[in-house]
Amino acid sequence: MSVYRSTKGFTLIELLVVIAIIGILVGLLLPAVQTARGASRRIACTSNLKQMALAANAYDSIHRRLPIGFLGPWDANGNGLNDVAEAPPWQFDFSNIGMLPVLLSFIEESGTQDKLNPLLLRQHSRKYPGQNYFGHWAAGKSTKEAASTQPSVFLCPSALLGPYDICIDTTFTYETADGIQVEIRGRREKDYGRSNYVGVSGKAGNTPSEKQYAGLFVNRIPRSLRHARDGTSNTLLFGENAGVITWLGAEGWPVLNGLGDTPSRTKPLFTSLHPSVVMFATADGAVRGLTFDIEQEALNNLAGMADGQLVK
Repeated sequence: MSVYRSTKGFTLIELLVVIAIIGILVGLLLPAVQTARGASRRIACTSNLKQMALAANAYDSIHRRLPIGFLGPWDANGNGLNDVAEAPPWQFDFSNIGMLPVLLSFIEESGTQDKLNPLLLRQHSRKYPGQNYFGHWAAGKSTKEAASTQPSVFLCPSALLGPYDICIDTTFTYETADGIQVEIRGRREKDYGRSNYVGVSGKAGNTPSEKQYAGLFVNRIPRSLRHARDGTSNTLLFGENAGVITWLGAEGWPVLNGLGDTPSRTKPLFTSLHPSVVMFATADGAVRGLTFDIEQEALNNLAGMADGQLVK
């Protein structure tokens, strides 16, 4: 004789209660997971900046100076201004590369560096950096190939990963009779390798009216860590840019636009997608986070290498 037993399942109310409990648990755990991921990305970003700062220190130790901040237009008449007296051939006598290409061998990217046009790298060792090289770095086939590679150290895990339609290539900080001008000019194809880190040029680069706040990475002028008279721990070296800029063209950026969380396509701006802070490496190899609302004067003092004002 067969005996049938009925199996009692969940009632609708019980099922809804279980679903609600699971939803509450997920809601409680999700912020913790997101916080952990954010912390992990910040640690990775800190590691990248530290590697870059140590690479710059190693370069300075070998060459007794840092890489040139930017090989841009030459100040032909020596007045510190980008004015009407600057005439050809000065405007063609530059390659628009920043300091990162010559640091590749210090971050285990020698293979990429070997593909670059040697003239680009030799410019950094000349008495008058950048002269006698005519043409943009993108003009050479092997250099373009190298520029399309992506060194992992140059990417912050929190930054924009795409899709994106262009890469920023060139920014200019200069002074005219109308005052300081800071702008983004060059744009390149989207398939170039990029960097989320750029050098710090001071408040407004080497412009005459703000020269007291000049930083370590400026156009055409070689600087060494010895020039950081405010102390290497009190002088910014590299900072975050959450946007899209080519690593070959990444140069020294000014801090006069402050900090933010939204990358700009019209002006150089240190930005970050980390909560509330932009990460910077100082010239001693340390890394620190600066809050978005830092006072501009304090930011200027940190960016300047010898303004005499120390920021705790």
